[in-house]
Amino acid sequence: MENTTQGAAYAAALITSETRHAKLLHASGVRVEKPETYIDASIVRRPRLSVDLSAEYYQHLHDDDRAYQENNWLISEEAQILKLSKGRSIAEIGCGNGQFTKLVADRIRKVYAFDWARSPSLTDLPENVRFIQGDIRKTDIPDVDVLCSADVLEHFPPDDLPPLIAKFSAAAKAQHHIIACYDDGHSHLTVMPPSGWLALFWRFSSSSVICNVECRRNNPKQIICTIATKS
Repeated sequence: MENTTQGAAYAAALITSETRHAKLLHASGVRVEKPETYIDASIVRRPRLSVDLSAEYYQHLHDDDRAYQENNWLISEEAQILKLSKGRSIAEIGCGNGQFTKLVADRIRKVYAFDWARSPSLTDLPENVRFIQGDIRKTDIPDVDVLCSADVLEHFPPDDLPPLIAKFSAAAKAQHHIIACYDDGHSHLTVMPPSGWLALFWRFSSSSVICNVECRRNNPKQIICTIATKS
């Protein structure tokens, strides 16, 4: 119980600190796509170029990578996302193995599941689920009640993020995104602290908040944050 309480207190303190820093970044006019606006070089890191990251690259991961076949970070967010959707419609960006899509399908009128590549697990989808394959930067997103993603946004380069989040915000008032704030060593193209992500979302939705910060695998170097709109 004591460890749980301490962990919750640490997370709350970190959220407060990151939110305060986001206000500074927002007020300073920091733009993820414009390095000349960075007030600190650590605000935005670009570990690699996107030249080798394509639909074929992600198809290979879906076909052969066990982690891609088994993991889905949105599973634990089911209750929050269902509350935001009011049982009507959801768009999941980067649906991967489809575990979350299938989990919520029987409590939602319509689910749109987007991904660059089609996972072998995406079979026997419920009738109210529509899978849409393609580059989300070039794919139309229908109006929905909530738009969500997990382990997706950090896979885009900085220049692509503002128009992408603007597109997401236009499609749904309610947003819920889990973002890895560290370099995974092979496919993360934008690495920012939670404050950087929140400041970016504020450009398009002033109701965005950091609702969770945690260490993946209990590793303090692998921070994950959740950016969502106030319910």
